[in-house]
Amino acid sequence: MLNLTSYTDETGHPDDPTLEYVGMAGFVAPFGAWEIFEAAWDDLLRNAGLAEPFHMKDFAHSQGQFKPWKGKEELRRAFIGRAVSIIVETRGTPVGAVVSMSSFRTLTEEQQSHFLDPYYLALQNCTRGAAIQAVFEPPEEKVAMVYSYNSEYGTNNGGRAEQLWHAIRQGWDHGNRMGSYASSTPAILSPLQAADLLAYELSHEFENRVKRPNDAMRWPLRQIMGMYRIPSPRMTLFDRNELLRIVKESNWPDQTGVEELERPGHKSAQSSMIDWMVERGQFTKDHYAGFFEAAVERLKTIKRVNENRRRKL
Repeated sequence: MLNLTSYTDETGHPDDPTLEYVGMAGFVAPFGAWEIFEAAWDDLLRNAGLAEPFHMKDFAHSQGQFKPWKGKEELRRAFIGRAVSIIVETRGTPVGAVVSMSSFRTLTEEQQSHFLDPYYLALQNCTRGAAIQAVFEPPEEKVAMVYSYNSEYGTNNGGRAEQLWHAIRQGWDHGNRMGSYASSTPAILSPLQAADLLAYELSHEFENRVKRPNDAMRWPLRQIMGMYRIPSPRMTLFDRNELLRIVKESNWPDQTGVEELERPGHKSAQSSMIDWMVERGQFTKDHYAGFFEAAVERLKTIKRVNENRRRKL
């Protein structure tokens, strides 16, 4: 068994008026890869003279323990280059979700209430994305999931986030691939620091789409997105179209706006994210050669697995 383990961290807060996007992101990798990661990551921080856990926001703004590094670009590039390479060496799979707050606010109050909060929407997406990594492994393979501690959203002690996780496992076709649930801090589990880096970069990327649309995808995120062996849609943008799709498919009483999904030119979330990687990340179309064919085959396999499982039940 691979003993797959995911680590995810949230980014942004819905009440922050300066942010257009909030979300969650992290990685899924075998337990053995995380053991190697932790040793290399701890060495990196120790050799850099850092006594506190790494936080990408502090690094990006040269604040906190990184304040003495301000203006020392050679040192900064060397550090972030090594940090990203340690993450890439796990050969894990990135997962993530970003929610457009301006789109979320266009929904009716009743529709918003069904989502509860963008945090829980992102958590559901990352949880499912992580679990799917085990679908093509032997039946006993499950994904142990670790979330960054957040008292507001109830990530531990039977809080709302933990309750939602158990509800997903009980009510979803691939819930049998969800292993254990845990919540911890970056200070205790360093893989959450890698999740923090990705969550920050993903949020920053989508903020730039609004504020600095001519900028290309930043180097750290581009390296991480290159980790996909088959670029399956483990990153999801919840814009108005994607939010309305959930409203429609969930058959909620308030179906305001769902007719927009029938308009010409409507793109699926999968197509939108591939366009994003090509246009912003500057990945070429060749990077996706055979992707759709592979995706179709994966969906067929998932369908067969589900059908066999139902027969056994």
